[in-house]
Parts: sequence; C-alpha cells; structure tokens
Amino acid sequence: MDYRRGDEIMVVIDREGLGVDEGIGHLPDDTMVVIAGAGGKIGEAVQAIVTSVERSLLGSSVRANAKV
Repeated sequence: MDYRRGDEIMVVIDREGLGVDEGIGHLPDDTMVVIAGAGGKIGEAVQAIVTSVERSLLGSSVRANAKV
C-alpha cells in the first residue's frame, strides 16, 4: 500500500522508539512506522498523521506524528 504525507493511519504501538517520546508499530502490510508523541503507549492503538515515507532496498518505513 502507498502512504503519503498527510495520510491518517491507525497503528498499534509494539515498542518504544529510539527518540524521546517515540513509539514504533507496523501497518498491516508490515511497513514499520515511527510515531512521534507515542512513547509510553505500548499495546495501544494510536491515530497518526504521516509526515514522511522513506524507501530503501529493505522496504519502506513511515514517520508520523500522533494525532492529539
């Protein structure tokens, strides 16, 4: 699936991210999502807005901000 800047997504947070207040989850197609503002929300579903999509030979990753 293609994700673009501004898209709204729902992600269940799997683990803490490396940055302050970041959470990491995966979309149904297994795309990894790093969500700013989702730290401490492991196991919770978080609504977020996509800020960027990075593509590499290993696959795609999405960065997003938690929707307040």
